[in-house]
Amino acid sequence: MDIKEICRTKYPIMLIHGIGHTDTESPDYWMRIPDALRLRGARVFFGGQDSFGSIKENGIQIAEKIIELTENGSADKLNLIAHSKGGLDARYAVSMCGISAKTVTLTTIATPHRGIRSIDIMKRKRKRAIKGLLWIFNTMIRAGGGHRPESNDEYEKLSCDYMDVFNQYVKNASGVYYQSYAFDMKNMRTDIAFALFYGIVKMHSGRNDGIVDVESAKWGDFKGIITGPGKKGISHSMAVDRRGKSIAFADIDPISYETPDGRVIEYTDIVDLYVNIVSGLKEKGY
Repeated sequence: MDIKEICRTKYPIMLIHGIGHTDTESPDYWMRIPDALRLRGARVFFGGQDSFGSIKENGIQIAEKIIELTENGSADKLNLIAHSKGGLDARYAVSMCGISAKTVTLTTIATPHRGIRSIDIMKRKRKRAIKGLLWIFNTMIRAGGGHRPESNDEYEKLSCDYMDVFNQYVKNASGVYYQSYAFDMKNMRTDIAFALFYGIVKMHSGRNDGIVDVESAKWGDFKGIITGPGKKGISHSMAVDRRGKSIAFADIDPISYETPDGRVIEYTDIVDLYVNIVSGLKEKGY
């Protein structure tokens, strides 16, 4: 097959970033991923929502961008691929902002659909504990080149208690295909920026990527867990090709993909995962 046909989906791709960051037409957030998809025939757009907007505010912004693209002729509909909180923003946009007819698929990458249990546990203990936990969040985001928030309100909305209510009201839209991926760091040495929080999440929730545990990341058609076949796994930021200012994953470890039916597929690079996701959408006719 011609390389330019591998990811040539019927409808364009929109990449939607997570909390604390932004994206542009030359994004630092997604690193090599957009160019890898374009090289293989995909048309790629970006969500462009605020770095620390609420789920509702960001969902409205994403919906407005999708409406703009469909009205100016850039796309009839879109395939959405969202990382971290961006997956919640995207779910709100699709289900609550009237764009389900303009959306064919939503793929979520390390999204806390069921919240982050450690936030709930710390909130029930004492304020000093939750402040310390959110300080860790801010440190991780700044270490990855992100921005410092004006308040911690949006972090606290990532709790399991909040997401229980969110999921009751924000139902999957009819006619939209939902799929999800989870990630596993394996140990604290995988990514120093996520080391401390990885241990906290593991103690309360098991396998995780330094922020989001595997069970919380499952939504719709759960495709499996991405980790590493060696001692190192894949952290929350590595999931979008970000480790510092980008290191080729072939220089660290290959990655392995554990499917729900027990198969293990190895890739040489995290970018291969996104090529596989988009080529899979193409095969399904999206």
